[in-house]
Amino acid sequence: MNIILCIDKNGGMSFCGKRLSQDRVLREKIIEISSGARLLMNSYSAKQFESLEGIVVDEDFLNNANQGDFCFVEDKEISAENVESFYIFNWNRKYPGDLFFNVDFKAEGFKKIKKEEFQGNSHDKITLEIYSR
Repeated sequence: MNIILCIDKNGGMSFCGKRLSQDRVLREKIIEISSGARLLMNSYSAKQFESLEGIVVDEDFLNNANQGDFCFVEDKEISAENVESFYIFNWNRKYPGDLFFNVDFKAEGFKKIKKEEFQGNSHDKITLEIYSR
C-alpha cells in the first residue's frame, strides 16, 4: 500500500483535534496521485471530499488495503510495515500537534525519490515528498 498524509514542520498530523489537510488543491492532488488505483480512507477523511467516486470508505482501511492501493491517513498512527511508499504533504508551518508521524525513513529502508512544491488554496507553499523502498 501507499500512504498519503499531511504533516507540519514538527511531523504533526493534527493539532487540537483539527486536520491539516483542509485544502481544495491538496484534495485534487490526492485524487490525481491515486488515479487508476483504489483510494482508501475512513469516514472522518471522506467528509472533506466532494465526490466519493473512486474512494473506498472503510474504518479499517489500513488493514484492508492491498498492494498498489493508496491510503489517505489523517487520524491514525502509522507503521511502515507493508508500505510501498509514503506521499508526504508538508505544510511548512509549525502547529501545536497532538498526533505525530514518527516513521524513520532511513531505518525503515525508504529513500526520497521526488520533491515538488505547489501553491495550495489555503497555503502559499505545500511541499510534496515521496519516499519509496
